[in-house]
Amino acid sequence: MQASSLAVRWAALSDIGLQRARNEDAFLVVPERSYAVLSDGMGGHRGGDVAARIVIDTVRDELCRRPVGSGAEASASALRAAVLAANDAVLAAAAEDRGLTGMGATVVAASLCADGLVFANVGDSRLYRYREGRLEQLTHDHTMLQELVDGGMISPEQALRTPFRGMLTRALGVEPEVLVDVRQTDLRPGDMLLMCSDGLTDMVDDDEIAVMLAAGGDVDDRAAALVAYANAGGGRDNITVVLAAVADDEAVADVGG
Repeated sequence: MQASSLAVRWAALSDIGLQRARNEDAFLVVPERSYAVLSDGMGGHRGGDVAARIVIDTVRDELCRRPVGSGAEASASALRAAVLAANDAVLAAAAEDRGLTGMGATVVAASLCADGLVFANVGDSRLYRYREGRLEQLTHDHTMLQELVDGGMISPEQALRTPFRGMLTRALGVEPEVLVDVRQTDLRPGDMLLMCSDGLTDMVDDDEIAVMLAAGGDVDDRAAALVAYANAGGGRDNITVVLAAVADDEAVADVGG
């Protein structure tokens, strides 16, 4: 179904969590252009919050000058270019200020277009699609742990119990060149999209997320519930969620999952 026949209700929430001194997550939702971006500054590095903010601001500025939402090819090109520009911007900021040396960030960005949904990511911030009771992770984590799973050295079940989940193999602001994953998928009325930082997924597993997305209430209620549940589990990191509930234009009032 083409995005022009779909309506989306957005909700977004970011929380410092229970154990961090500052929030190093940042997000942007632009409903009028049907795209959203989320970035998680690299924990333990000075300037993680600065890096995340640079990523969000750069992607916004780049997408203001590029076509998103028209078609998959144009949207994919725009998202890739915007993420690459963000990588350059984080590196440039660190080069100008020694106090920011070593900062970096993840990014996940998604744009509704005439062909469905186009999304891009670097790092371990995720995009999910909830459809008809099933939660599917659309992005692929760029972590050492995911490489072990991909290589068959550990099982996905073992990965859930592994402590070094956040060791990134790709991030913005680390190297002059970065590989950006850009993909496309379809959307249907009744779908729900979830973008989140690892502050959510390290505390709440996919089955629990699916249950909470299936619950009643509007998207604001569900976003708040996800954040609250992550904090109830320990809130070890900053928690950011962006939800998008999809309906056709004639069913905007009923966008439940």
